[in-house]
Amino acid sequence: MKMRPYILLNLFELSEESVAETLQTVEKHKDLDGVYVGEGVSVVGGELKYLITKLAELVPQAYLVLKAKTSEALKDLRLLAESLQNVETVTIINDFNVLKSVELGRLQTGFEVLNPYPNLPRLAALGIKYLAIPSSLIRSRVVREAEARGVKVIALNVNSPENYLKSKSLKVFAVVTEKPTIRREAEDIGF
Repeated sequence: MKMRPYILLNLFELSEESVAETLQTVEKHKDLDGVYVGEGVSVVGGELKYLITKLAELVPQAYLVLKAKTSEALKDLRLLAESLQNVETVTIINDFNVLKSVELGRLQTGFEVLNPYPNLPRLAALGIKYLAIPSSLIRSRVVREAEARGVKVIALNVNSPENYLKSKSLKVFAVVTEKPTIRREAEDIGF
């Protein structure tokens, strides 16, 4: 099992400028394993397709985690996910209605929660493979139970070395950060 969580750079909006800036950051900081698109996606447009294509070129095995607002976006993301070999695409939802009538295929699905004790048996039964939760709400018991059920935990809002170290000690799958140097900053503390 890997010892360090994957690092996903937080991308707040999908615009040409923000995507270009994010890709430059990913290229510059080799610690980054992918991108978390914080803005909910309703339509899979040119910026997102460009982001995915370039991310596949920059990182040997990249993760793209994003929020899908609609069933249509989920369908389009599924088609994109199936065409990519080295980009693991995960869509985060916070409304189960989005899943209705959508065949997910290779697209992995996660659920965003604001509850420190989510109903993991129900989420796992619905096919949820990822749990996105603010780092301040993560509890070790929840991470252990999620892992036992095959659900990977993604810690959101990890912007301090202390939060990174806490997430690492809890053995979360990935952290979402605005700071591409978060791992190095945490290692500099000496832990």
